[in-house]
Amino acid sequence: MNRIAALTLLLASLAASALPTQAQDATTAKAKPQSEKSAQKQQKALYDYHQKQAKAQQKAQRKSDKQQQKAAKKYEKQQRKQLKNASLPVKHKS
Repeated sequence: MNRIAALTLLLASLAASALPTQAQDATTAKAKPQSEKSAQKQQKALYDYHQKQAKAQQKAQRKSDKQQQKAAKKYEKQQRKQLKNASLPVKHKS
């Protein structure tokens, strides 16, 4: 009877000592996909950030180009006006 009790106790202690090892393995097994997922999320967030930055830079460039074109048109109009005024004869008051 003592042998059966000792054997049962030994088996129970072996099973109990094996469980934490499996639990730790399961934790690392769960942590690995989670860390991969978090890395993927971080990579996607970084990609989205770069895309937004590029889009904002393009928008700023378009705005700058538009202002520059507007200023060039205004300057050309002013030059035409000055040329027109310079070619007109001056009226003399008598």
